Amino acid sequence: MIHGPCGQLNRNSPCMVDKTCSKNYPKEYSEETLYISDGGYPTYRRPNNGLVANVRAQQVGNEFVVPPYNPYLLIKYDAHINVEVCSTMKSVMYLYKYVYKGHDAATVEVWNGDEIEK
Repeated sequence: MIHGPCGQLNRNSPCMVDKTCSKNYPKEYSEETLYISDGGYPTYRRPNNGLVANVRAQQVGNEFVVPPYNPYLLIKYDAHINVEVCSTMKSVMYLYKYVYKGHDAATVEVWNGDEIEK
């Protein structure tokens, strides 16, 4: 899954706010995934290996890839679902607040490690 393109490649992208991407793309390259406890979000592995993809008539590399995603969940639910590790109390509190808010709350149960049921 690719974000954008935005930034210098497309200044009219919907994610652009004050001439920068509101989602902080393009991301910087990283040779390994780094977990920093104070930020709440990991810096995912994003190698500068020279691979490019053509997206909306622009060539983009790993700096626009949206990690992480689960191909199984994408196909099963036909929806955009990101999967992330909750490694800090701040991110767990955010998820608790998000999952239990209002009418769009969801309950997911992982059963036998392979099946997902509502």
